[in-house]
Amino acid sequence: MARSDEAAAFFHAVYSAVQEIPHGKVTSYGHIAKLVGTPQRPRQVGVCLKHLPSDTAARFNHANVPWQRVINAKGVISPRCVLA
Repeated sequence: MARSDEAAAFFHAVYSAVQEIPHGKVTSYGHIAKLVGTPQRPRQVGVCLKHLPSDTAARFNHANVPWQRVINAKGVISPRCVLA
């Protein structure tokens, strides 16, 4: 399904912010939401990470966006984001 320009910009902002997380560090969905200017949307950050492409030809993908460095408010990786 095609994304609106607004949604595409949000996904891009989230993926770019997650790429900035240093190796060995973690942050929360809420913190990423604040960084991209939408502090009221931490769940949408999770949705973005859930839909991160696995195709390495895509600009943002599982290989270059460290999604596992983003944790929920309980301090764990959300079960919906864990790869099977």
